[in-house]
Amino acid sequence: MNKVPALRKRPFSMIFPWIATLFMAGCAGQVQPPGGPPDSIPPAIIRTVPDTNALHVSTQFIELEFSEYVDRRSVEEAIFISPHVGTLEFDWGSTDVRINFSDTLRRNTTYVVTVGTDVVDLRAQNRMAQGFTLAFSTGDSLDPGEIRGKVVDDEPGGVLIFAYNLRGVDADTLNPTHLRPDYVMQTGADGGFRIRNIVLSTYRVIAVRDEYRDFVYDREIDAYGVTQQDVELTPDAPRAAGLWFRLAKEDTTSPFLSSVTASDQYHLLLRFSEALDTLTIGNAAVAVTDTLSVHSVRVGALYPEMANTALLGAELLDPLDSSATYRLRVLGVRDRAGNPVDSAQGVADFPGTGIPDTTRPQLRVRGVADSSQGIPLTTPFQIDFGKPVSLGPAMNAIRMLDSTGKVVPATAIVRTPAELLFAPRDPLQPYAWYTILVELDSLVDSRGRGYRDSTVRISFRTLDLRSTGTIEGEVEDPAGKGPVVITARSVDLVPPRSVSVVLKQGKAFLVRDLFEGRYSIQAYRDEDGNGQYSPGLPHPFHPSERFVVYPDTVKVRARWSIEGVLLKFP
Repeated sequence: MNKVPALRKRPFSMIFPWIATLFMAGCAGQVQPPGGPPDSIPPAIIRTVPDTNALHVSTQFIELEFSEYVDRRSVEEAIFISPHVGTLEFDWGSTDVRINFSDTLRRNTTYVVTVGTDVVDLRAQNRMAQGFTLAFSTGDSLDPGEIRGKVVDDEPGGVLIFAYNLRGVDADTLNPTHLRPDYVMQTGADGGFRIRNIVLSTYRVIAVRDEYRDFVYDREIDAYGVTQQDVELTPDAPRAAGLWFRLAKEDTTSPFLSSVTASDQYHLLLRFSEALDTLTIGNAAVAVTDTLSVHSVRVGALYPEMANTALLGAELLDPLDSSATYRLRVLGVRDRAGNPVDSAQGVADFPGTGIPDTTRPQLRVRGVADSSQGIPLTTPFQIDFGKPVSLGPAMNAIRMLDSTGKVVPATAIVRTPAELLFAPRDPLQPYAWYTILVELDSLVDSRGRGYRDSTVRISFRTLDLRSTGTIEGEVEDPAGKGPVVITARSVDLVPPRSVSVVLKQGKAFLVRDLFEGRYSIQAYRDEDGNGQYSPGLPHPFHPSERFVVYPDTVKVRARWSIEGVLLKFP
């Protein structure tokens, strides 16, 4: 077997004067040349021992030489060697480092040394542009396996890619919260990664923003991304490409009731630690009791604040006593991740109040003030009454008129006991005036409080399509099932604007009503039909839904249609 040559040879007679000079100057650390122009060049590895792709290697160390002075700790924390070679010991020179390991290398084995992009230079903290791989073998060949892909995220660089060899492993029990991966690579600034020279096998690959750098997945701490299936590398297909990850963060913590406030004798505001799944509020059980007498207060309607679903309103059927303290218990609600409020976390005490309920139902159309302009043509109107009302009369009290006074056909849909959705049956005309008309004498709360003869009129003008453009194209995904949700999201508008369309069948799509600006385009296959992207889970493993990102941003101009956008699922 070949012996590995040393990259550095330092006779004592040559080193002694250098050591003496450092000792006399009181300097024992790295020294970088002062001055010069601003440094924007990332560090790179310019030489290794052994050479990359070397065969018949027999050694107890490797050496790396960098193109410039680097932060030593950033290097030591960014190195991963597979298979495991025991404890690593770092012996630093100026811009080079010898890495000694305690274990003897196995026979006929490919070793892969990866250096992640967390390595920074000493002068300007520039990060390595791409992860580096050094592969060598103690036998007469290198393993040919390769996995390539990309992390799609607002900050895709620096994410670790964990690859677990499933040979001899029960895939159903593989737990990345305890098991370190067989291979690791770090994404570059653009999110791209390449794991090469790995043994042919089946792999489970996950992306982890490893906050603790402990090479395991820490729930609720690390963001993660999973694939749609495991990756199989064979002699006929030794390379896999097109693995895309979208990062999410797991939520396994149950929400808790943080406070209860009585706004008047008949109305409470419940504040939770996080947003609730509004679909579970109909299953909620809320009990209010006097802490001294243990007498119960009857609870009527529950209604979430749709603009902030961490808030839940409760209307009482019996008045509170200002001299009493009450205890509220709530069960049956869940957060958006499906975690339930349990009996220990759904309890809060609050003081009673003598403030009478003098507030009549209010009327607010979210996002639409009187004389508003630029209102989208197809968006349902969210009509909030501020408190529960008699919904039947309220639904009949709302009309929409066009500029000629003609009634616009529309449907009122109950959203909560205090809110309706009012949806025109057909798209509105562009750049036209409309009026939402509400007869206030039909808005009556649970105790009959309302208005005498009065009418509210809110006029608005719809979007001028002459100031907007469109994006159209096709989706290519022969094997996909379920609707495709396509979203165009602005990257240069303030505030940001996002428009989504759902493609239930066929290939062609059209995104309308886009203001001038640059847009990114993404799509996902809504396989479970829940109307939102499902990121899957690392453990127990559940695949993510498939998605695609258009590689370039698209410039939208007024009265122009951008055509030929192809969204090809990997």
